[in-house]
Amino acid sequence: MALTKCKECSKEISNSARICPHCGVKDPGLSAKQKYIGCLIVIVIAAVIVYFMCSGEEKKVEAAKVCSATDLQCNYDKNMYDAITKCKPLVEQAAKNEFEWNDGIFGLIFSHARINSQKNQLTYIGDKVKFTNIFNAKIYMTYSCTLDLKTKDVVDFNIHEGKIQ
Repeated sequence: MALTKCKECSKEISNSARICPHCGVKDPGLSAKQKYIGCLIVIVIAAVIVYFMCSGEEKKVEAAKVCSATDLQCNYDKNMYDAITKCKPLVEQAAKNEFEWNDGIFGLIFSHARINSQKNQLTYIGDKVKFTNIFNAKIYMTYSCTLDLKTKDVVDFNIHEGKIQ
């Protein structure tokens, strides 16, 4: 049991006491400064929660954004999640031996794209993977994955040796 001094009468009391046994003041171990710091911490936590809740709404609005058929950057950003979740497994399945992604923690596996507005398709292109060959050498691979922008399905996939120049 730790001891502290009462904020009113300055006599020693338990730091867990709700009322000072000597003078009867409530919360004798908590000073006004400690209460202020506690309130400040609660306000900061509430602000962080509100910030993250509001920023989630912006992402929903962005996902609902309509892109024109010729707007490459808008379609690239809007469909990136579908491209990663549907194309990354295809790249990994193409490896006959081990593979190694070298895109970093926050890097994207696709660095280039091209759009075919007549077919309403977007082709994502990247070279962020190395395949291990039978001699245990690591070889960069370039891959392309074409998504149908209406159905979000993969309509074409290619992979070959080399890096994008």
